Amino acid sequence: MIGSGTLAYSVQANTGPARSGTITIAGQTYTINQASGCSYSLSATSGSAAAGGDAGNVAVTASNTGCGWTAVSNDPSWLTITSGASGTGDGTVYYSVANNNSTTARTGTLTIAGQTYTVNQAGIAC
Repeated sequence: MIGSGTLAYSVQANTGPARSGTITIAGQTYTINQASGCSYSLSATSGSAAAGGDAGNVAVTASNTGCGWTAVSNDPSWLTITSGASGTGDGTVYYSVANNNSTTARTGTLTIAGQTYTVNQAGIAC
């Protein structure tokens, strides 16, 4: 083509991690960045624990094997991730719950792949 013009392009839907591509036009490179299309689901949204301490796990399902995720405890003094704090694709987060030496039940949360998982722990009996 001689003179000015318009180039039309299309981008496929993204179901995986963020990505970028380039187009070279008349010796100039144009970069196209596409946000992540990853989505995640958990096998459960909550779990329960005995007053004397406990352990549990929750499975993470990712929309694509290349989708990365992390898991953190929002109550690390008594609710601890023991393995599976990060992963790519599907995985499992394992956690432990410390003894609750109070008669009052408590609730804590884990944030896994941007989603909240709630742990309800009973208090000790009087």
